[in-house]
Amino acid sequence: MRSGQVVKLSERLKTVADLAGDSISSLADVGCDHGWLGISLLLEERAEHVIGMDLREGPLSHARENALGSGLGSDRFETRLSDGLDRLAPGEADVIVMAGMGGVLMCGLLTRGIEVARAAKRLVLSPQSHIEEVRALLAAEGFVITDERMCRESGKYYTVMQVNPGSAAYALKDEELFFGPVLIKKGEPLFLEYVAGMRDKAMKRLAEINKGSGIKPGSAHEEDYDPAEYFGRILASANNILR
Repeated sequence: MRSGQVVKLSERLKTVADLAGDSISSLADVGCDHGWLGISLLLEERAEHVIGMDLREGPLSHARENALGSGLGSDRFETRLSDGLDRLAPGEADVIVMAGMGGVLMCGLLTRGIEVARAAKRLVLSPQSHIEEVRALLAAEGFVITDERMCRESGKYYTVMQVNPGSAAYALKDEELFFGPVLIKKGEPLFLEYVAGMRDKAMKRLAEINKGSGIKPGSAHEEDYDPAEYFGRILASANNILR
């Protein structure tokens, strides 16, 4: 790809890019993979500088190659080997993106780099799982969820959140934790389709538990995880939204 061409992003990354916004001085993409999100924002002149960050050198090498092939030097697209936000200084990026990782991992990275996260103007978060854990952490740390969007790609639903640092902790109801306060207010057809699917999944899991199928905690859960309680909360939350 040569400079001047537009990157065709996947539906998920396009949604992430939309919520990242415009007029970005510096964007940090944590877990940047091949770097296409940042490359796209630079080529469209929506960002001046991008820091692609990843735990592994392999993805960073691919990202650098893709950036150079797009006519972007290291002065525009910079790469850093980093575990989460460890190698990002507070205020160094006005927008921080975390996408494509599990919610429990995302919570750990945000907790460890909380001062860096607080110093950004905006976070864009898209957990692959356990999004309720991420929303609970954001509320406890006073971050405000300003927008949420849902998309579907290859048959899978993805939620993307736009988050701003706030000043005070607050509480979210169960349905807001599992399904999102902004998405609930919007009530869009794709979202309601997703909620209905989660309701059906929760009902199926609860039926299996009642039959003694022996559902065990996943590796991301703590030892006191109760499957019946967990899926019961999802079912009740879904029913509250769909009633």
